[in-house]
Amino acid sequence: MQIKSEQLAYWYLRLNGFLTIPNFVVHPDRGSNQETDVDILAVRFPYRGENLENPMHDEEHFTAVKEKSYIALAEVKSGICNLNGPWTNPKRQNMLRVVRALGAFPEAESKLVSKSLYERGIYSNQLYYVSLLCLGRDHNSDVTEKYPNVPQILWPNVLRFIHKRFHEYRQQKKSHPQWDQAGHCLWDAYQANKTDVERFLSNIDING
Repeated sequence: MQIKSEQLAYWYLRLNGFLTIPNFVVHPDRGSNQETDVDILAVRFPYRGENLENPMHDEEHFTAVKEKSYIALAEVKSGICNLNGPWTNPKRQNMLRVVRALGAFPEAESKLVSKSLYERGIYSNQLYYVSLLCLGRDHNSDVTEKYPNVPQILWPNVLRFIHKRFHEYRQQKKSHPQWDQAGHCLWDAYQANKTDVERFLSNIDING
């Protein structure tokens, strides 16, 4: 099957308990040309739990954040992980625009959040943990050097997680008429490769 990278990232975050807004547009203060967009803006609440009898285990880099809502600004690439210029250039103030549009912080703190995201890629207070998030095929050493605390999540790991989630909870997940086409295709690919995760990975072509 073929799947767009942003669709795959959406399903990965969704299965990890995030509420998501794909293609979150950053509008200009004046004029009509948009500044940029966040590929996926996502929020995961601190006491997230799915399945009362056999709770699902989400990824450790998300569950390690305890008793705080996790706000992710995800940049998605089909190839090497990267952060676009709008997210690394403080002069354009696009980070501040996103934080203010999100509405989780008062105006004065929003400036601190924006400054921390530009400098470190993360921000944390008593209620929220905010992080840039990279998803792609390969690690980017430049991102690692500048933002060592920003997760770089690779597509093989994403697909392994999805296969494991579908397999461990196949009875619960098999009824899903409301899923979008990408979700149905991922399920069908899992069904065709239930016991062979490597074949599942090799049969999925990530593009876009």
